[in-house]
Amino acid sequence: MSAVTRLAPSVHGGGSLFRGLRARASGNGVRHAGGGVHIEPRYRQFPQLTSSQVIQAEFFSAAVWFWILWRFWHDSDAVLGHFPYPDPSQWTDEELRIPPEDED
Repeated sequence: MSAVTRLAPSVHGGGSLFRGLRARASGNGVRHAGGGVHIEPRYRQFPQLTSSQVIQAEFFSAAVWFWILWRFWHDSDAVLGHFPYPDPSQWTDEELRIPPEDED
């Protein structure tokens, strides 16, 4: 217990040290976002995209479609089912609820 009581003042001092670093790192509560709005809003018009944003959007959309098609190719049972597909030519008229031709 005596070791804990000897460490208490240094732990308290360490806490004030971290509070001081946090206050200095934040710049006294003032945030600088780079000098204004990055993309100016325009009423009822599409925003102007940079070429970097277009390239990133196309890259991510290509990656998503690649993943979807890859998973469908390698695990198509998840979409189509885990059973053999029935042959429609083997179904009878009774199963399809088609009335007999001689019944009028």
